[in-house]
Order: sequence, then structure tokens, then C-alpha cells
Amino acid sequence: MEGWVRAVLLAAVVVGALVEVGTEHRRYGLLVDVFALAAVGVAGAAAVLGSEAAGTLARQRERLAQEPRPDGTAPICRYVTAAVPTTASAASASLSRAQALSQAQVQAQAQAARPQPFLRERPTDLSVPRFGDGARAQGYPWLLPERTVQNGIAADEAAVGAFTIRAASVIGPGHRCGQPAEPRQDSYRIGRSRDSRYAIVAVADGLSSAAWSDAGATTASSQAVTLLREQIESVGFGGLDVKELYGRIAESVAAHAAGRGVSTSHVATVLITAVLAEPDADGVAEAWVAWLGDSSAWRLDPRSPLWMLSAGDAKDRAAAVVSNEVAGRLPDTPQLARDHYVTLAPGAALALVTDGIGDAWADSAGQVNVYFANAWRSPVPATRFTADVGFDAPQCLDDRTAVVVWNGGRA
Repeated sequence: MEGWVRAVLLAAVVVGALVEVGTEHRRYGLLVDVFALAAVGVAGAAAVLGSEAAGTLARQRERLAQEPRPDGTAPICRYVTAAVPTTASAASASLSRAQALSQAQVQAQAQAARPQPFLRERPTDLSVPRFGDGARAQGYPWLLPERTVQNGIAADEAAVGAFTIRAASVIGPGHRCGQPAEPRQDSYRIGRSRDSRYAIVAVADGLSSAAWSDAGATTASSQAVTLLREQIESVGFGGLDVKELYGRIAESVAAHAAGRGVSTSHVATVLITAVLAEPDADGVAEAWVAWLGDSSAWRLDPRSPLWMLSAGDAKDRAAAVVSNEVAGRLPDTPQLARDHYVTLAPGAALALVTDGIGDAWADSAGQVNVYFANAWRSPVPATRFTADVGFDAPQCLDDRTAVVVWNGGRA
């Protein structure tokens, strides 16, 4: 209500009250006077309170008007395909990028004197390690795929004999922020022999180009653990056969594709598997590792500062363009699978990872390998392990999966 309106109403109430008080009444004269004076008090209080509320509201409006308005547009993943710009708009965009680059160079030179931190944590999620400037897609909302798929995060911890196991798989930022969102295409399985003398691990990474690669990876990892358990019971640790194993896994993946009515290329996946035998009298454990594709196995010795590549098809990082194309895949080329044995000293660890982690560990220019060598030198809680797998680093946008087995044998 406007101030002048309140003033007029207050004046009318006061005049009316004075008239009533000045008029002689035959009955209830005192009561009429009391009510008249009370009306004046109520009207006066209302006017004062109304003026104060109006002033407060006006001050709030003035303060809000002075504050900058946030951008109302929702963030869009930078990897979403956009329309091709026209010549004029492309030229304008190139000029803007050049200006932005110049500004970035000036800022970088100004900050060069300040030491850069080895590791920074995201302020919105203190559990996730962040390297360098991180990835823009890491901060975008997680979107859901159109079809029902496996969970975006999976994790486990277990003990098998002298071995301690941690496992986690997290959908990559590049898969979860696009439109439409993609499923987690990584999959892992862990298991043991009937007598717990052997730990069994399988890690699969579905190819991004395959529409049902998540189903292919899930089938491959699950079938691998089942078949390895059968091989251990039938031929023993020394008789493990990579050709038979990967051939039978390929048959299962191909059968899954046929059940869906799609070609085998739609369920393509790579796979790495391992069987770890119980430590000997000296505490040394032996592991049989077999792989097909670019998932990899890494070993961490107790006194080593880095995870060292033990198995897997490493990418040529010295090339001008690092290719993500893999030479072998399931179910089409199981005959390309290879295997070899690895020894683990007491306290050492063996990690099976997809390229979402392996590529970061192999990059000598980054600090990711150093961090994980320190963070996973000994077993950590599954929650901490999962948060580490969800790390934030530039250009690390793929799904990431890791299964680590620590040898607890004593020398």
C-alpha cells in the first residue's frame, strides 16, 4: 500500500475517533471512547509497520538490482555435435578464439612465477583427486541413457587367501554428459577357486563404436571368470590355455549378439584376465595374465615410485596422433589373445585397468601415475578406491575401471 494512502486512512481514523470522543452518548459513553482510542492506536501501529516493511522491500529490490544476474542457460557438454557455422560466423569465432588464446597466454605468463600444485581437489567434491586444470566435462550433470543399462558406478572389496582385492568402475565424463548419454561400457568381475588358493580377475572395455558394447563387455568379463575357474579345476594353474579361454569367451559374446539380433561388431569388446596363485614359502606370488586389446596390467613393487606396465597393448604415445584403434577384439579375433606370467614380491600389487586409467598412467608428462603409486601402495577402503578411480584430469574422458590385487604374503 502506498504511503499517502496509509496517511489518509490514519487521518480519517483519528478524526473519527475525536468526533466520537467529543460526542455525548447516553449509554456506553466510556466504552465508545475506549474503542475509539484503540482504533487510533491500531491504525497508527499499522502505518508505522507498513512503512518499515515497504522500506525493507525497497532496499531489497535495490540491492538485487545492483547484483549481477547469473547466466540462465544450462551448461552443454562441449563434446556434443553442433551445426557447422557459416563462413562469416566461422571467421568471427576464429577471431574470438585467437583473442581468448592471447589472453590465456598473458595470464599464463603472469602466473608462471607461482608454483603449480602437484594435486588439487575439486571444491565441490573433496573425495575426487584433480590433476592440473581437470576436465570441463567432469563438472557437468550426470545424464541417463535412453535404455536401461548397468549402473554408472560399481565397486567391490574382497580377500582371497593372502590376497586383498579392491575393484571399481566409473563411467567417464565424456560418456555421461552428452546428449544422448551413453552407458558405462567397462565391466569387471572378480572370483576365486573353490579352495581360495587362486584369485581370478577379468576386466573388459567395450568399444565406443559398438552400439551394444556394454553388453559385450559384461558377457566377456562374467564368462571369463566362470571359464577360468573351470580351467583351474580341470588342468590346474600351469595348464591355463589362452587360446581355448578366449575362443570360448568369443563364442559366448557372439551368441549374445545373435540373441539380440545384431552383428558381432555391435558387441565388440577388449578383455584382460588374470589368475593369481597363492604365495609360496618365500611370500612370492605368481600371476598368469592374458589379454586381447588395449586394457593393461601394471605392477607396483613396494619400493617403486611408479606403476610399471606388465601386460597389454600399449599405445604409441610418441606418435603425432595417439590412436584409440585396437588390433584385437572379441568376438571377432580371439586368436590374437596373448598371455605370460608375472611374479609379485611380498607387498607388491597387480592392477588390471582399462585404457581410461592406463592411458593416464602411461603419460609421463602427467602426475597421475605418481599419485596412484602413493595412494595405492597398500589397500585402501573401497570408498576411497572408488573416488580415486573417478579422478579428474585433462582429456581423461573415457570410462575407467581398475581391479588391484595386493600380495599379503610374508617373506
